[in-house]
Amino acid sequence: MGFLAWREMRHAPVRFGLIAGLVALTAFLVFVLTGLTVGLGAADVSGLQRLSADGIVYAKGSADDLSRSRLPATDEQLIAGVPGVTDVRPIGFTMAALTKGQASVPTALLAMNGVDGGVVLDNQARGKGIDVGDTVTVQPGDVPLRIAGYADLGSIQHSAVAYLPLADWQRLHNTEGVSAYAVSTSDDAALAAIARVATDTDPVTKAVAIDAVPGYQAETGTIGLIRSFLYAGAALLIGVVFWILTLQKEGPLAVLRATGASRRLLIGAYVTQVLATAVAGVLVGALAGVAMGLAMPPAVFVLPPSEVVTAGALLLVVALVGAAASVRRLFTVDPLLSLGRTA
Repeated sequence: MGFLAWREMRHAPVRFGLIAGLVALTAFLVFVLTGLTVGLGAADVSGLQRLSADGIVYAKGSADDLSRSRLPATDEQLIAGVPGVTDVRPIGFTMAALTKGQASVPTALLAMNGVDGGVVLDNQARGKGIDVGDTVTVQPGDVPLRIAGYADLGSIQHSAVAYLPLADWQRLHNTEGVSAYAVSTSDDAALAAIARVATDTDPVTKAVAIDAVPGYQAETGTIGLIRSFLYAGAALLIGVVFWILTLQKEGPLAVLRATGASRRLLIGAYVTQVLATAVAGVLVGALAGVAMGLAMPPAVFVLPPSEVVTAGALLLVVALVGAAASVRRLFTVDPLLSLGRTA
């Protein structure tokens, strides 16, 4: 079956090349949208994803939004006493701008204990006029802070994360409270127990907290829907192309059946052709998508190898599903057509 498939493809390279080109174009769009989906999602929530915690304890009624959540410092002892809770860290959060002269960097201030020596900025804030050792002013608040260094901290709501001491954040807001508590736990039931002990809290898993970040679901959901339509379009495109191709060569297929070729041989050759053109198209589309990613800002486009493999495998499955419509035609091809019968 492989011999029959490759012989036909060598005989009509332009035809199969165009089919592979169509698959490559669709794959390229899928990979680009995948990179944008992952990139936009990371720009919205990567700072929370890198937070070492199993759950976040918000204030009740804050809609799981760090910017709207405020809790008293006394809740820390109540949460720490819940069975199954192994670690509790108070955190403060504010969307702010760090300014120095004409330079201004929008940041997501994430305050916690254990951060000493000043503000640590995410690497994406490098080269924007603020260097290590500089004193910046937090706006709003007009509080001076010192830049202690840079690290790979991620971003929240498309703003670079900046770690700072919790005491500085409390001074900025003139409060002794915190925004929320990051909780590590060995028991899934511990979060529900926290809500019963500290009645002013709303504990959620980190996954729920990430989904609740403003704009995250809307941004990634919209692009994800477009990507789903692309997968459906790819299945329809490949199905129609191979259906037409099968109809065009029904006569030669009838000759093969009349000379003793089995349906298994014909179907095997057909599937080989579909896979060969789909794999070639997906590889070309993946290379073009990676090249596009290199030309785009890293904060916008992220295409990890795992996403490339997943998207490529889905496209191959979609190609086989779309091409399956022609398999019935191969089962029912009439050997008598080789003798000139038309009906």
